Amino acid sequence: MKQTIHSALQSVGVFCHYCGYRHFVLAVTLAAQNPHRLQNICKEIYVPVAKLCHAEVANVEKNIRTIRDVMMRNGGDALLAEMTNSPFWNNKAPYP
Repeated sequence: MKQTIHSALQSVGVFCHYCGYRHFVLAVTLAAQNPHRLQNICKEIYVPVAKLCHAEVANVEKNIRTIRDVMMRNGGDALLAEMTNSPFWNNKAPYP
């Protein structure tokens, strides 16, 4: 699964030199393992990622937003629309 995440990120110009790269990969992995975590994203995703990365929760959220912004600048909306089979993402930045 991690290879798929890495490939998807690279396809939209997000590379491992971004501070939030590891945070994003861990967050997506946690959400994929248990989608119910998305119902309480701060407690169920940001806090565990912060603990794993020895970071502050606010920094995890900020860094994931940065990854989102880079993705959206580089065609991430098309990738999301393709992956979800929904045009909903066009011209909208998803919540981190």
